[in-house]
Amino acid sequence: MPYYSEPFTFKFDTSKIEIDANVTEIDCSALYDAAKLAQASEEGIIYERIASGSGLDTLGQGVQTGLTVQLLGSWQLLFPSGNYIATVAGGNLVGGPAGDPIAYSPGVQALLIQSANSTVVTGAGGGLTQEQNDLLVTAAKKSTLAANLSA
Repeated sequence: MPYYSEPFTFKFDTSKIEIDANVTEIDCSALYDAAKLAQASEEGIIYERIASGSGLDTLGQGVQTGLTVQLLGSWQLLFPSGNYIATVAGGNLVGGPAGDPIAYSPGVQALLIQSANSTVVTGAGGGLTQEQNDLLVTAAKKSTLAANLSA
């Protein structure tokens, strides 16, 4: 019996995480949260773990390392067939058979946006003040104008 946590359907018998139709962008954090729920479900507890996660270590106020989600065993994401680009972002997705976390779907191009040096900045004291933001925007506009005038 599969486990559903929008937009993911965890098929324990095939080790596939099917993505709902019309969903083209997957966030690693949402995937990992859903995998933990599926693992703890009545069905999931009789199977091997789906995924492990690492990262999100605090580097300072409002700054964390990025999340890496590793699909364990033969687990893979499976997007519905179609003619579109599917994007996985918001962390690093690794694992799956032969190191491929995304199963083949006819017509789908999968784009994994990954970073070897990712950090996450939250609004808890780690962002710019309004004055700093305004100064940065003004400097960027002046720089763009100067570049256009000299071209």
